Amino acid sequence: MAVIGYMRVSTHYQKFDSQQQALEDYGVDKIFKEYESGRKSFRNELNKALNILQPGDTFVIFKLDRLARGTKQLLVLLERFNEQNINFVSIENNIDTSTPMGRFFFTIMGAFAEMEAELIRERVLAGLSAAKKNGVVLGRPPLVNQVNEALELYHNTDISTEEISKRCGISISTIYHHLRKEGVYRTKKTTDVSKSGKVLVGSVKEK
Repeated sequence: MAVIGYMRVSTHYQKFDSQQQALEDYGVDKIFKEYESGRKSFRNELNKALNILQPGDTFVIFKLDRLARGTKQLLVLLERFNEQNINFVSIENNIDTSTPMGRFFFTIMGAFAEMEAELIRERVLAGLSAAKKNGVVLGRPPLVNQVNEALELYHNTDISTEEISKRCGISISTIYHHLRKEGVYRTKKTTDVSKSGKVLVGSVKEK
C-alpha cells in the first residue's frame, strides 16, 4: 500500500521546509509539490497525486489548509477518499481516517457542511421574502420598452432585423417571437430589373 504526500505553498517565494520534513518523518513514498493558491479547485500536482491513489493507499498532508480553503472543498475530497477506500492523514490536525476518531471527524465535517448549506438557503429565502414584501419585482426585468421599439422599427422602417436587434438590445429570435404572437410581418420593398430594362417594384414578406 502506497503512502502519498502532498504539500502546497501559494508562491515560489515560500518554502516547503516544515511540510516536507513532517511528510518525510511520517514515511511517505512519494511527495507532490504544488505552487498554487488553495482556493483553486483545479491544481495540477494535486490531480496527479489523486490519480495515482489506489484502494488501501494513504494520502498525507501537513495541515488541512494545505489541501483546501473551505469546508465544501475539503468535504468533496474526503468523500472521494471514503468512496475509494483511501486513508486520509493530516499530521498537524491529528486526523487519520483509518482510526475511529478519524472517521468521526469525517462525519462531523459532513454535518457542518450540510448545516452551512441550509443556513445559506434560509438566508436566500428570507431575503427574497423581504424583497417581495417591499414591492421589489423579482426575476429578470421585462423587455416591454425594447420590444415595442423593435416592433415599431420593424413595421415602419427598412432597417434590417439584425440592426434592429443591435439597436434595441434584444435578440432576433425575441423579435420574431413577438411578431409571431401578432401574426404580422413587415412588407419590404424590393426592386428588380426585367430583361427589357424596366425597373420592377414589388414586395416580399421578411420572415
